[in-house]
Amino acid sequence: MSRSTRDRPAKAPLSREAVIDAGLGVLRAEGIEGVTMRRVATELDTGAASLYVYVANRQDLLNQMFDAVAGEIELGEEADPARWRGQLVALLTAIRDGMDRYPGIARVPLANVPTGPNATRIADRVLALLRAGGVDDRSAAWFVDVVFLYVNAASYETSIYVREGRAEELVDDEIREGFAQLPPADFPNVMAMMPLLTSGSGEQRFAFGLQLMIDGLLHTEPPAI
Repeated sequence: MSRSTRDRPAKAPLSREAVIDAGLGVLRAEGIEGVTMRRVATELDTGAASLYVYVANRQDLLNQMFDAVAGEIELGEEADPARWRGQLVALLTAIRDGMDRYPGIARVPLANVPTGPNATRIADRVLALLRAGGVDDRSAAWFVDVVFLYVNAASYETSIYVREGRAEELVDDEIREGFAQLPPADFPNVMAMMPLLTSGSGEQRFAFGLQLMIDGLLHTEPPAI
C-alpha cells in the first residue's frame, strides 16, 4: 500500500539558493559534466522546467554556481601600497583554493568572463591592489585577464587529477617513465634537466608562476591602447 501524501515529508520549497546548492552538490559528486538541468532537478525532486524560474539555462546555472563559490572567498584587508604584492599573491592563492573546494568549477570562467557580483568584487579588489602598487591602468586591465586565466587553469587541472584519482607523485612518475622511452641522445637538454623538470610541489610551482607574472608585469611596458 502506498503511503498517504500527508505522511510523506514535505519537499523544501524551491528557491534560487536551493537550485545553486543542488548544482554544487551534483558538481562535487559527479563533476561539472554531470551538472545538467535534468540532473539538478532530480536532486531537488522536481522537474527540469521548474528550474527555469530561477535560472535561464544550464550556462546561467553554472555562472550562478561560480558566483556563489566566489562569494566564499575572503578578500583580505584593504589594499596597502606597502604590502600590495603579498596581498595580491594571498588573494590569488585564496581564489585558487576556493575553486579547488569545488573541483571542476574553474571550467566555468574559461572562455566565459564572470560578471556576477561576487566575481566582480574579487576582480575589483585585484585591480585595487595593482593600483596601490602603482601599476599603470592599461597594464592592470590586461594583467587581470592573464592572471585569472593562469589561476583558473591551475585549479581546473587539479580537478582533472582529482577526478582521475591521480596523486601528484604518481603524475611525476608517469612523466619520468614517458620520457624514459625516448632516445636520450635526441633530447639532451630535456634528459639533462629531468630532475629539475619534475622537481617541486604543485604549490611551489603555482607560487613561482604568480611571482613570475607579477615581476614580468612590473618590467613590461604598458600596452599601446
